[in-house]
Amino acid sequence: MTAKKQRIYLIRHGETEFNRLGIFRGRYEVELNDNGRSQAGETGTALKDEDISFILSGPHGRTTETARIVAGELGIDYRIDEAFNNIALGKWQGLEKEKVKREFPEMWKIWISDAEQLKLPGGESVEEVRQRATKRLFEVVAEEDANFAIVTHRSVIKGLAASMLGVAAPYFWKFYIDNAAYSVFENDGTRFVLLSWNNNTHLTRRVIETF
Repeated sequence: MTAKKQRIYLIRHGETEFNRLGIFRGRYEVELNDNGRSQAGETGTALKDEDISFILSGPHGRTTETARIVAGELGIDYRIDEAFNNIALGKWQGLEKEKVKREFPEMWKIWISDAEQLKLPGGESVEEVRQRATKRLFEVVAEEDANFAIVTHRSVIKGLAASMLGVAAPYFWKFYIDNAAYSVFENDGTRFVLLSWNNNTHLTRRVIETF
């Protein structure tokens, strides 16, 4: 890690219709809705004075579009990084949460109580997401001195936050993150410090999404 203080901004992608309708996304491709695009612009405006040098984005359209809009507001570049892709949810992807609750009751109980212990057939575990995203984050921190942002998904942000703060499992449901909200961490060369979490006061409209 660098000895110079460095800030890392974790930004959740803007709103999609699946967020509004309570549908699991995972690796399912769903674009931002109009409010999500507005939220991305609001986030970019909120971060204009934060001296962010570059943005990394997960590969899905909802993250890349959020990153493009935020980067445009800041006058900087963004690039796609597969390590910050969303969790793969197998058969749950594209299903309404109420349907999952009915058709997969035992797995749903694990999901809402101890998400780290759940791995869906054809999907990933929360821990696998945390490990791959954290590995890449630490590589970027070692390579770069500048402040930077990562535009990604709530499953990735929760894992990164747990790794940076040393929060042991079960951690997944201890963190709440709004669409297009951002959180700020500082790296002083020896540790990561949480400066602010789930900054959302810049958002005109938002959806509360619990599970």
